Order: sequence, then C-alpha cells, then structure tokens
Amino acid sequence: MTLFQRGNRSDPCNYRPISLTSAVGKVLERIVKDSVVEYLNEYNVIKGSKHGFTRSRSCLTNLLEFFEEVYEKIVEGKPVDVIYLDFAKAFDKVPHKRLAKKLQACGIIEGMY
Repeated sequence: MTLFQRGNRSDPCNYRPISLTSAVGKVLERIVKDSVVEYLNEYNVIKGSKHGFTRSRSCLTNLLEFFEEVYEKIVEGKPVDVIYLDFAKAFDKVPHKRLAKKLQACGIIEGMY
C-alpha cells in the first residue's frame, strides 16, 4: 500500500510505501516501548530537556519552551537567530546498527551486532 505525501498526484515520487501492522505486533511494540521507557526513566538516561516519547511532554511542549526562551531573549534586547530544518525524511530510514549501539551504551541490550 502507498500513501500520497504532497505535490503532483501523477508523480510516483510523491508516494511512500506503508505497511499495516498486525494487532499482535502493535501489542508487542507497546510492551517493548513501555519497558525501554521505564528503564530509561529509572536510570535517568533521558535528559529533562527531551520531549519526544516522554510522559507529559510532546512536540507542542517543546515548541512552547522554545518560544518562551526566544521571547525572553527578545524582551532582554538580545539578538535571536532561528534556523529551520526539514527532517521530513530523516525518520524514513533508521541505521539499525547505530541504534543497537546506542541501546547497548544505555545498558538496555547486550550482545547485539
């Protein structure tokens, strides 16, 4: 199955493949995610400044904290530079070996790769 992203609908490059996950796969994914997050929280691996996949934090809270900081700088009369980056395709491919090494460094998995 493919999903239209944006642009000309007749251009095949504007579609990306998707696969539907089974209910069993989703349950297993949730169990693994909850276990990993619990471990990371228990050993304080995730910094307080992180917002993704963290309870009571989201992209919106991250954006609000950012705007608050920018606003404070403007009120103080300090210059502020902002650079916008488009990470739309950054998450399409995950370097699995690098991810496994990061998980090992956090003490989550042993002996992978």
